[in-house]
Amino acid sequence: MCIIVSVLLLTLLIAYIVTSRMDRKIEEEKQKEEVVEEIRNTENQHLFSSEIYSPGHFANNQETVDYQELIAEENSYVQDLLKDFHVSSSDFLVTDKKFTLSGRWFQTIINDEPCYNTVTQGAMVYFQIRGTNSFDIKFVDRAHQETPNFAYIIDDGEPIIQSVSENSVELPDTEEHNVTLVMDGMSEGEEKWSEEIGFAFSDIDCHDGEMNGYIPKQKRILFVGDSIVEGCMTLENEAVSAHNSATHSVPWYTARALYAEPYFLGYGGTGIATQGTFCTTSDSLDYLSEKRYISSEDYPSCDLIVLNTGTNDYAVKDTEFTKGYEELLNKLHEHYPDVAVICVVPFTQTHAKQIRQVAGKYEWAYLVETAGFYFDTYDKIHPSDEGARKVAGLLVDFITKNGVF
Repeated sequence: MCIIVSVLLLTLLIAYIVTSRMDRKIEEEKQKEEVVEEIRNTENQHLFSSEIYSPGHFANNQETVDYQELIAEENSYVQDLLKDFHVSSSDFLVTDKKFTLSGRWFQTIINDEPCYNTVTQGAMVYFQIRGTNSFDIKFVDRAHQETPNFAYIIDDGEPIIQSVSENSVELPDTEEHNVTLVMDGMSEGEEKWSEEIGFAFSDIDCHDGEMNGYIPKQKRILFVGDSIVEGCMTLENEAVSAHNSATHSVPWYTARALYAEPYFLGYGGTGIATQGTFCTTSDSLDYLSEKRYISSEDYPSCDLIVLNTGTNDYAVKDTEFTKGYEELLNKLHEHYPDVAVICVVPFTQTHAKQIRQVAGKYEWAYLVETAGFYFDTYDKIHPSDEGARKVAGLLVDFITKNGVF
C-alpha cells in the first residue's frame, strides 16, 4: 500500500513540475510577444534609454531608471532591494530585474526576437548570479566585417575578452558572483550610424541558477570624443575587432583609478566638423543612430566630463572649428551646469590654439595640455594598452590636483 501511495505521489509531483514548466513557457512566450509588439509600436518614436535601466519592458523616457536618484536613495526601498542578498549597501544597489544595462542601449526586433542593442564600445551589463557554474549570453552577430568581442569581469577580477560567437562563460563555482559584461571591441569599418551595426543580445541564460541586476554606487565620468575615447587600436595596429578594446582604453583606466564608472561616447574618425564612423561629436550627444534622436531629458547623468576631440578636424578651417568647439562646450554646460568639463588638447596638437582660446573663456572648463607628452602607440596617434595607462595617469593627476571630481 505504501509503495502504491508513494508512486502516486511521485506521479503527481512529476505532473505538477511538467505543468508548471509548460505554464511558465507559455507565460514567457506571451511576455515575449507583448514586448515585440511594444517595440514595433514604438520603433519610429525615437524612444530609448541612455541611462542604466533594467529589462523586463521597453524603457521609454518616463520609465528610465535615473542613476543619480537611485544612488541618493536612503529610504526603505534600498533596504527592500538588499534584504535577500549578501551585498554591501555602500557598493551597489540590487534590482529585482534579471540584469541592468549601462550605456547607449536601445531595443529592436531581430529575427522576431526583442534584442538589446548598442553601437558603442564600452556599453555594459551588470548582474549577480548564483546556483550555476556558467551562463550563456544570447548574442546576435550582425557584423558585416569582423565578429565583435565582449569582455566579462567576475567580481573584482580583470577583464577577459572573447568573441561574441563564443558566448558561454564559466564561473569559478556556484556561489554568488558579481558579473560585468563590457561590449569591448568591434571593427571601425562597421556602419554604426545608418545600419546600427554593433552589439546585440536577446537574453542571458543562467541555466538552473538565479540572476538579478545591480547598479554600482559610483560616480560616473562621461567621456566624449573620437577613436581614442573608443579604445581604438589599444591591442594591435589595426582598427579591427580584435585590436580595439574599451577595457584597455583611456576612459577605462582613468575611471578605474578614480573608482568611477566610465560612460563611453566615442566614435572613430569623428570631430567637431568631421563625421567619421558615426557623426560629429556634437551630434553623437543627440543621436543613438541616424534615426534615433535623443531628447535633452535623456542625456546620461554624470559627475565629470572629459572631452577629447579635434584630432580628426585637421582639414577644418580654424574659424569653423572654433565656432563648433564653442557650441559643443556650451551644449555640454547647458545640460550639465554643475559639472566640470575637462578639455584635452589633441595629442597631435590639431587646433590646439583654438581649443585653448575657447576653453579659457569658461571657469567650468579645464584645459589639459598635451604638447610633448609621450605615450606608447602602434601608429603614432592611438594609445596602445600601455599608452592608455600613461594617458590615464596624466588625466587622473590633473583631475585630482584640480579637485574637480
